[in-house]
Amino acid sequence: MANIEKAIDFTIITGFLGAGKSTLLQHLLTDQHGKELAIIVNEFGEIGIDGALILDEAGDRMLEMNNGCVCCEVRDDLVVAITKLLDNRNKGLINFEHIVMETTGIARPGPIVETLHSPKLKPLVNLNGIITVVDAYFIASQLDEFSEAQEQIGVADYIILNKTDLIDAEKLQQIQQRVTSINAHAQLQLASECQIDIPPLFDIVNNSMSRLNAGFTSVPTSQQTTNSPAINTHQHKPHLDNISSLSIEIKEPIHKELLLDWFSFFIMRYEERLLRFKGIINFKDHDRRTIFQGIHSLFEAKLDRKWLDDEQPVTRIVFIGRDLPEDEIRQGIKDCVSN
Repeated sequence: MANIEKAIDFTIITGFLGAGKSTLLQHLLTDQHGKELAIIVNEFGEIGIDGALILDEAGDRMLEMNNGCVCCEVRDDLVVAITKLLDNRNKGLINFEHIVMETTGIARPGPIVETLHSPKLKPLVNLNGIITVVDAYFIASQLDEFSEAQEQIGVADYIILNKTDLIDAEKLQQIQQRVTSINAHAQLQLASECQIDIPPLFDIVNNSMSRLNAGFTSVPTSQQTTNSPAINTHQHKPHLDNISSLSIEIKEPIHKELLLDWFSFFIMRYEERLLRFKGIINFKDHDRRTIFQGIHSLFEAKLDRKWLDDEQPVTRIVFIGRDLPEDEIRQGIKDCVSN
């Protein structure tokens, strides 16, 4: 067990699928804010895409948890991950003064906070605050359909209303009102690409445990769903049964135009089912990897760094959605392999 004199500050970054959590985490790792960070990334899928994107900056100070959602299946793994980071710091193998955890997009923060306040972790970590990243473009429909999105806002100490550049002023005002109707106590920051002033995120006055219930008692009845979580208990209702993740890994180079054409057609058919997708693509005749990500019908492909000399170029994509046509997806991407 880790042996430290003072509990280390711990910040949770949550938010629904595609809101911009990983983008914020990248800013935290690259901005000159003067703090050494350790990172825990929890992903809903077998392949850790977020971890692969963050590894370049965090190195040995990052741990991945991609075998389930930390608010239910792998809560014990969170204890192990935090203990391992602190043990490695005590041994002088790594150095950090603050732990930041990015949750999976469908996580309920309540059980995570309970885990941090368990007898094993309470002496080790001090919950600095919960930061919730909100997708201004899609949050209205997400709140209507997913109680997880409500809880993520309800327990936040600091809310980043992201992607405000994608909506007009009238809709922005409506979204702000809806978000504040759920949680009027959190600090609300408008942003595009999660470009915000970083230092205030490390000075959040946290009272999350005392507000776990208050965050939901303030939700108007018209915004509650039939499976709104009872977060004042130790019970945790399962995520919607038909939400699943599909992980694809292909070693052969992918033909760029074929993939983009196939995907444009695919999302036209399955936009409502497709919640989130992200990946690292190995395109034919490209010496740099391409970051591919999107939510519902919006997607983008951006060139990233060059493949390293000792790195095997490989395509890895994770799809998250409801009742995904897995065979069709696998075959569609397979047909994009360059011959």
